[in-house]
Amino acid sequence: MGYLQAILLGILQGLTEFLPVSSSGHLVILEHIFDLQPESREMILFDLMLHLGTVAAVLVFYRQSLKRYFGDLSHNLLPALRDPAGMFYRSASIRFSVLAAVAILITGLFYVLFGNAVESGFEKPSVVAICWLITGTFLLLTDFRKHTRRGLRQFGLAAAIVVGLAQGVALFPGISRSGATICAALLLGLHRRWAGEFSFLIGVPAILGATFIHLADVVRLPLDGLAWGPILTGTIVSAVVGWFALALLIWFLRKARFRYFAFYCYLIGLITLIVLYFS
Repeated sequence: MGYLQAILLGILQGLTEFLPVSSSGHLVILEHIFDLQPESREMILFDLMLHLGTVAAVLVFYRQSLKRYFGDLSHNLLPALRDPAGMFYRSASIRFSVLAAVAILITGLFYVLFGNAVESGFEKPSVVAICWLITGTFLLLTDFRKHTRRGLRQFGLAAAIVVGLAQGVALFPGISRSGATICAALLLGLHRRWAGEFSFLIGVPAILGATFIHLADVVRLPLDGLAWGPILTGTIVSAVVGWFALALLIWFLRKARFRYFAFYCYLIGLITLIVLYFS
């Protein structure tokens, strides 16, 4: 893998991790085009590093929200241990922590149950294409959802479970993680601003967890001979591009214009199916 390929894949990851068009689906297709052997040790490590780059973008983008969250959490953690039910309703940070933990737990459980099916999907471009069509349909539905003022205080455990399931389904390549979780939150009535923030912040531990699980397998093998220059370059590119993509998505989310991403998913899904049919 050379620097040009690493930069292109970094740009692709940065854009598609946050724009609701599925980063994993695009990477699967592009790796096949470049014949990069996605199951090789180098490409597995590269994919993991790209995801770490986009996690960094989320942490920087939401740094003020995270600062407020951890500040509030530090003041309310001990009271929450004494009165968990009461603090769940009184403290925004405690409520967010519980809802996020439930969603992430459900995502992890989904992977435990269906992990083999998820992994096999990365080897089948046809699965990616079908999942793009599914993503497009749900994105289209959310644009017709009326704006609501429902905040996290009205967002309960059942809703967090549904969002966690959506994030689990998004493990399949072609299903956008941001698209699935934001769509689920919006269809459940959560305010658009909170839907985006909840989606991206619960994505951080989920992505980190999946990254370190796979990273543990990679580091057991010899790491000499890897193209560290392109790998680190792609990681930095994914972080920088990811920050701008996240800002762009928030703008589209507020304007209720997910239909444009839906049309893109339909287009690329159909093109992929047509190419596969005639190849």
